[in-house]
Amino acid sequence: MSTEWTEIISILRREQLLDACQLNPGATAEQLKELEEHIQQPLPPTLSSFLSEHNGQDSTATLGLYLGREVLSTEGIRRQWDAWRSIDEALMNEDCADFMSSEPPGAIKPMYTNHRWIPLTHDYGGNHIGLDFDPDTGGVAGQMIIFGRDEDQKRLLANSFQEFLPLMVAELREADWSFANDLREK
Repeated sequence: MSTEWTEIISILRREQLLDACQLNPGATAEQLKELEEHIQQPLPPTLSSFLSEHNGQDSTATLGLYLGREVLSTEGIRRQWDAWRSIDEALMNEDCADFMSSEPPGAIKPMYTNHRWIPLTHDYGGNHIGLDFDPDTGGVAGQMIIFGRDEDQKRLLANSFQEFLPLMVAELREADWSFANDLREK
């Protein structure tokens, strides 16, 4: 098991929240390949490895693993990506152009939606943390960003999933889990 998953599971056990997070078994090579074909984008090797150990969370989990957000499975990624594709991308980007921005400026294209943004988490309100394979001039392909329905300012979190993963683990390690008292294993 990867160091990151070992640490995540250790944190969830310590907090007695492993069952509430309902981690899926690892994704198969076929599931990963089908996702890449569907989104027309190869996944970074670190993400493939991450999903191979635990294919995100079951969509019925009572606790979102990361900052209250569900860590998506390959099917969840596909479902959320498809939901964004049902929006008229050109029209929404034109209608929202005046108030979209990037932090830092120039890292993320100031758009409402982009078919090359791949959601990896879901907050149940249309907002995501995910991969950006179509960065602005100051960004890098594969960077991790926050985007979604309520995110007029798209924010850069890390230059890659590989750089993001230790940040995620550190946030989980330092999180105040008291909000989840009613979900703790008895």
